[in-house]
Amino acid sequence: MKKLNLEYREYVRLEHSFREWLGVLGYANTSVYGMPNNIREFLCWLEGKGIMDITSINAELIDDYFEMLRHRKNLRNGSGLSNNYIAKHLQAIKRFSTYLRQTEQGGFLVEVVTPKQVRNIKDILTLHEIQLLFDATEDDVLGLRDRALLSVYYGCGLRRNEGVQLDVNDILFDRQMLYIRKGKNYTERYVPVREKITRYLADYIKSGRAGLQKSNKTTEAFFLSARGERINGQSLLLRFKQLQEKTGNEKLIQKEVGLHSLRHSIATHLLMGGMKLERIGQFLGHKSIESTQIYAHIAEEQSMTADDY
Repeated sequence: MKKLNLEYREYVRLEHSFREWLGVLGYANTSVYGMPNNIREFLCWLEGKGIMDITSINAELIDDYFEMLRHRKNLRNGSGLSNNYIAKHLQAIKRFSTYLRQTEQGGFLVEVVTPKQVRNIKDILTLHEIQLLFDATEDDVLGLRDRALLSVYYGCGLRRNEGVQLDVNDILFDRQMLYIRKGKNYTERYVPVREKITRYLADYIKSGRAGLQKSNKTTEAFFLSARGERINGQSLLLRFKQLQEKTGNEKLIQKEVGLHSLRHSIATHLLMGGMKLERIGQFLGHKSIESTQIYAHIAEEQSMTADDY
């Protein structure tokens, strides 16, 4: 969507305030950036209809907005908007309504039902490709961190920001678990860790992280940058992309994947291995089974298209 500019000062304030609210509550950086952009598009649509009072929003108006989205063309290729794009708008508007209620600025009911969000099969890595990524890691300081990166995001299925916020003391070696303090919506959970993954994490702490620590810096962060500070998600993503290139596997290199792909891949592999959806949902930190059911569709497609599982 091209850059949209709000004209009504109150709507500008609401967008900025909504962004700050998301940040204070600990939402992932992608949500803090993306959701207000979705809301700006919604508010611009309201301006275009001459609606300048946020308390005028009702279920009928929300329905009209999503009906518009279903028929709107993608400005890049002229096709219709994807189900995923519309689903993200719905999530943002629901969160915006929660923000309005909690800050005593109104709120509205959202009863829109959109097509289920379907994860692109290209996002999923095969077991063989996962092994290629592990094989591409080296035994130096950064290589040990690479192995820990794969262990956390694939072996433990963490979200991007959950891995960034992980502290050394969150690795519970005696219980073979990870403690997630800052999950989605600021929730907590414990994630079981396999013995092999535990060993990779221990190797990184002992020989990799220790090599990245600086004598003049003190931090509990698990993943450290070359400067000895908590590394950010973008730097971890860039490191993952370098590892992807390093495999030398043309098929893998051409895949449009990131840290999120490791989480989606482990969920799909667990389901294909026979684990129940409910347990996978607990492992991933999903609040509802609907969020996990998407992997049933992916697993079915994968089983028909891949033979290296």
